Amino acid sequence: MAERQTAASPGLAAGLAAELLAAIPIGLVAIASDRRIVYANPAARLLVPLVENAVGRKYGDAIGVPEIVRALDKGVDSELEVESANRQIRVRVRGLQHGAMAILEDVSRFHAADTAKSDFVANVSHELRTPATAIAGYAETLLGDRADMDPTTAEMVETIHRNAQRLTALFDDLLLLAKLDAGPAQLPVEAVALEPVVDDVIDRMQAKAEQRGISIQKMLPSGIQAMANRDALRHVIGNLIENGIKYSYENGLVTVRVRPRDDARVLIEVIDVGMGIGPEHHERIFERFYRVDKGRARSAGGTGLGLSIVKRLVVGMGGELELRSQPGRGSVFRVFLDAAT
Repeated sequence: MAERQTAASPGLAAGLAAELLAAIPIGLVAIASDRRIVYANPAARLLVPLVENAVGRKYGDAIGVPEIVRALDKGVDSELEVESANRQIRVRVRGLQHGAMAILEDVSRFHAADTAKSDFVANVSHELRTPATAIAGYAETLLGDRADMDPTTAEMVETIHRNAQRLTALFDDLLLLAKLDAGPAQLPVEAVALEPVVDDVIDRMQAKAEQRGISIQKMLPSGIQAMANRDALRHVIGNLIENGIKYSYENGLVTVRVRPRDDARVLIEVIDVGMGIGPEHHERIFERFYRVDKGRARSAGGTGLGLSIVKRLVVGMGGELELRSQPGRGSVFRVFLDAAT
C-alpha cells in the first residue's frame, strides 16, 4: 500500500520559511519597489548597522553603510565587499520583479586565510629568490669564459643560468602578486599620457624582440590620455608585448594600437600574428598558473602568472581586459580604461 502524502498547509509552510530565514547565518534584506525595506532577518542586523524599526523605512535612511545604499541605488545586479564592525562583509545585490534584495555574508575568515597564504608565499619567495639570484649571477660569470670550456660544460652552465633566471622571474611574480593581494583592491589613478609609456615599454622590449627577429610597431594618436596608474600600466603593456614576442613566429610583428572610443574610454590593444589561443582557453587564460600548452610555455620560459597579474592590475585601475584569439591566427589583448577628461 502506497504511503499517503499530505501537503503542508500554507500557514505551516510560511511559518517554516520564516524560521529558516531567521536561522540562517547569511543576512537578507528585501526591498520593495518603493525603496522601502519589507524584511530584514536577524543575521542582517548583526552584519551591518540597521536602524531600529528598519522595516517600513526607505533603505537609504535605514542602512548605515553608504556603499550598500549606492549599490541598491544603481538598480542592477552587483557584488561588493564592505567593512563593518571590523569584519569584511560580502554584499550581493539582486534585482527582483518588484524590488531588490541584498544578501550579506561575513567573509572575514576567508580574508584571514588569504592573508596567511599570501604572507607564506611572500616569505618563501623572498627567501628563495636570494639563492636563485646568486646562482644566476655566478653562472653568468662562468659563461663569460665560455671559450675556455668544452661544449658539454658550456651547455650545462647555460642550462643552470637559464633555469636560475626562470626561478628568479617566478619569485618576482609571486612577490608582486602577494603585494597586490595585500594592498587595496583599487589602485590610485591619474591622467596618464599613453605615448611616452608605450615608447618606454617598446624601448625596453626591443632587445628581446630583436633576438627573435620580431618587429614592434605602435599606432596611437599623440596626446591621448587615460585614467591609469603609471607603473601598473607600464607593467601591463610590457607583459602583453613580451607575450606577443614569446608566442609569435620568428620574424613576426607585434603591434600596440591605442584609440579613443565613443563611450568615454580608451582602448589599448596588443596584437600579434603568432600561435594564437583556442576559444576553450579564453575563460581561464587569466587564472594563476593556468597553461594553454605546458610544453610551449616551458620552452618560452613563462611563469604562468603574467596574465593573472595583468588582469589584477587592469581591474585595479578600474578597467576591463579581454582576449580575442584563434589558433594559428594570433592574439589581440584588449585593455579598456577610462579616458582622462
